[in-house]
Amino acid sequence: TPLELTLLSLSVAAASSGPIFFAEGAKVAEVLAPAAAAFSAAIGIGAEYTGRVAVADGKEVAASTMQCAAEAEGLLANAERVKAITPLCVGIGALAATSSLVAPVLIESLNIGTISLVNELYLLSPLASVLSAAVASLALQETKSYSSRAISVGNRRFAKSGLVGRTWLSASEQVERNSQRTTQRWRSFSWSVLPAPIIGSLIPGAIPTKAVVVTAIGAAQSAFYLSECENVLARATDAVALKARSAAVCDTYANQGARSAAILPFTSALSSLCAAATAAIVELPWLESLAGIGGLPGTISSVALVAFFPSLSSLFAAAASVSKARCEVDAEAAIQAAATLALEYGDGNEDKDPVLRPFRGVAELIRLSVMTGWKSFRKTRLSKRLVMPFWSSIQKIFRR
Repeated sequence: TPLELTLLSLSVAAASSGPIFFAEGAKVAEVLAPAAAAFSAAIGIGAEYTGRVAVADGKEVAASTMQCAAEAEGLLANAERVKAITPLCVGIGALAATSSLVAPVLIESLNIGTISLVNELYLLSPLASVLSAAVASLALQETKSYSSRAISVGNRRFAKSGLVGRTWLSASEQVERNSQRTTQRWRSFSWSVLPAPIIGSLIPGAIPTKAVVVTAIGAAQSAFYLSECENVLARATDAVALKARSAAVCDTYANQGARSAAILPFTSALSSLCAAATAAIVELPWLESLAGIGGLPGTISSVALVAFFPSLSSLFAAAASVSKARCEVDAEAAIQAAATLALEYGDGNEDKDPVLRPFRGVAELIRLSVMTGWKSFRKTRLSKRLVMPFWSSIQKIFRR
């Protein structure tokens, strides 16, 4: 900093002023030179302390971000584990739908005469389809729960003090929210089980027809729940990737600060060595011998002798100050990178929500594909000779 550079320059000037401004320059230099060198060494040691503290802060913040990213990864893994059952449910629903279509032909070919057995065979496929839809519904609720926790982990931990109130909930509010989640879970289970049998009972026709309708509805529900699971999981995966990226950036800045701080103990040791060397030189008879020469040569020699090691100490302290400033900058960058973990993902503001919106992302990919295909098609001979002239003529007709 400018203050440190000014103080180091004044210390060198004070160490050099003894032989110049005082009649008994040797005795004054015995006090000023070691004091100036010790002052420069103190500045270097203070820079080492400040830099080390900044590096420790950055490392601690980086460790917290890595822990947060690891927790998000664990929650995402739980969501993927729960979601893994939904493709099986879709497969069971599709198999049940096929079986319900084949069941009348199979029963007729086997010539089963028992009515109760026939009814049981007809109801087997709808039962399997409805149960698979119910399991897929429960898996969807669990996936939403884990995905929501994976997205929101770190929001309060790394939020600024003024933003904590946005996510703060009292004990009663937390109990109410947990109750709402449990109610929503049972409600979803009911909606996955009841609609298919109710609709099937209202449709006119024989039991085989009703069984096909119920089985098809159950299979459609399972497919819908699978799509919802993939939608939720896509957002959670993108949010966890953002958290991992922020944690990696924070850790990078912390390591960069550690590299900058690696030189600080060495500069402090050199500054201390220069202070000790200055104290040793002023005690030796060299300074008095040079002062005995007299005149300008003696003064210049005395100044060079007493100012050599304090100047080196000041240079080392200045280098430590520069390294300290780098450590502080890297620590602040790590803190700012960690602050991105406190983004309110999915807080209702879609314009500022950085997490992937699956439907919007698919629409954007389709748009890019169409634009790329159209640009490629315009370069073909068919487009240049037939399509583009025809399109130009249509545009001229509409302009008229």
